[in-house]
Amino acid sequence: MSFNIAWIFGLVFLLLGLVFLIVGLVATKRAQTAQLWPSIPGTVDRTDVVQHEDSDSDGFTSVTYEPVVEYSYSVMGQPFTGKRIAFGTNRYDYKKAQEIVTRYPAGSRVNVYYNPDKPKDAVLETVAAGGKLLTILGAVMSVIGVVALIAALIF
Repeated sequence: MSFNIAWIFGLVFLLLGLVFLIVGLVATKRAQTAQLWPSIPGTVDRTDVVQHEDSDSDGFTSVTYEPVVEYSYSVMGQPFTGKRIAFGTNRYDYKKAQEIVTRYPAGSRVNVYYNPDKPKDAVLETVAAGGKLLTILGAVMSVIGVVALIAALIF
């Protein structure tokens, strides 16, 4: 591997790793903070599974599914609506997206966790979906990037 290719490989892995690491850590931190938020009863207004198709430059198409749960709740008489299920990842394979939507049928009562300083900021689950995976993946990719950069400098 020439110096330039190794250098680019290392830099790309390091940068992507850092992005994944930051996203995973932020989602995990937000979920931990939400565990301290008060909860209030809410109502599921609508659920759906939305299909997303993404194509890369080679024409490869990937399909992911987003579980959509819209809910309403009131804080001190003020009505709010929310869509966030959990912090972190919001696209899955069809089976997982359908499983999430099934937990929240339209018309059902739910516990809504809301930020007392900003009641519009709410969530149904105080977890970071994919947070651990993104953090681990980011750390591994960052290490690979650093190793590749060091190897490019040495060899």
